[in-house]
Amino acid sequence: MRAASSSSIQTDAYRAGFEVGEGLRDLAPEVVLLFSSIHYEHDFPGLLLGLQEGVAPAQPLVFGGTGDGIYEAQRASNRGVTALALNSDGEVRWTVELERGAEAEPFGTSKWCGERALKSLGGVADFAFVMATGKTTDGTRLISGLQSALPIPIVGGLAGDDRKFARTYIFAKGQAHTDAVGILAGRGPIKLLINAASGWRPSGDPGFIEAAHDNIVERIGGSTALSFMRERMGKTPSMLDAGMVPLATTSDETDGHPVLRTASYFDTTTGFITVLGGMPVGARVHVCEASHADVVGGVDDVLRNGPPPDFQPIAALVVSCAGRKWILGDRGQEELTRLQDGLGHHLPLAGFPSFGEIAPFRRPDGSYTPTHFHNTTLALCLFG
Repeated sequence: MRAASSSSIQTDAYRAGFEVGEGLRDLAPEVVLLFSSIHYEHDFPGLLLGLQEGVAPAQPLVFGGTGDGIYEAQRASNRGVTALALNSDGEVRWTVELERGAEAEPFGTSKWCGERALKSLGGVADFAFVMATGKTTDGTRLISGLQSALPIPIVGGLAGDDRKFARTYIFAKGQAHTDAVGILAGRGPIKLLINAASGWRPSGDPGFIEAAHDNIVERIGGSTALSFMRERMGKTPSMLDAGMVPLATTSDETDGHPVLRTASYFDTTTGFITVLGGMPVGARVHVCEASHADVVGGVDDVLRNGPPPDFQPIAALVVSCAGRKWILGDRGQEELTRLQDGLGHHLPLAGFPSFGEIAPFRRPDGSYTPTHFHNTTLALCLFG
């Protein structure tokens, strides 16, 4: 496997796409993972056309979506386009599949999408990168559907839109799609290393979820969910805290690692909170907090249980929660720099800040937990 990454901060959509494609042309890529900020929404056709013409004569499969900014080996930026290109010299069979209706039926659409990917590949997948539009999609149900069809370690994320929570997009089959889930899957000799970590710390005593439905948490520890968070935070959470103050829960399936959920809405009338992925009644939860140092320190955690001696990284795919970016503010480059300090500054790298992350935890013996949906988490996939 060979890889290359490229990025552009050109304001014109076509020129940005062409510049990225031109940077990947020498690789003659088979697939391109493409991520852009929402600022090109006015001309996604131009962006995709520019990429196609920039990378020609190669005609790669293109898959990706919008993020709350971009990451690339050369920059972390609030605006721009980034891409990671792969070429297996024909040894890997690739497919891109898409299903509409993810917001209303995340389990079914993700399951159908996974089943179509397996059918296209001949019944076996060795790699799956998943994206779903991130406005209201329940990430927990999305993952349940995916894992029922693809019982392999999966990496991915929910698309973002610069904290507007208005429209997010997936790039697949030559177009930009809303309200959808998509998969880039591969079959063949693909060497991967996947992990996830956050750096967030528990604050105050835990409580048990007493009432919840779908992705709305109603009561925790004898009070409303909002009151439970207020008591631990020392203030009433507001929309300024959306995406940044998570609830953490653990289970046997996480090997003790916390899985985090952030609120997208606080209902001050009912005291209920809407989270970006469902949480079950009976779950033991903590309110968590993080400083700038904690967020950057999460990078060290994701690099633990790193590559074995026979694994040589050739590229990195990064999905980091937009909530991490919002806490870091104008210090967002620090997360990328810390990652490159551990992986190498010349390693091809691309990714995006997401509205939810998809990844398993990697165990010390190299095996994986089931794939989980996360918030405020850094998900890393290394190709070797």
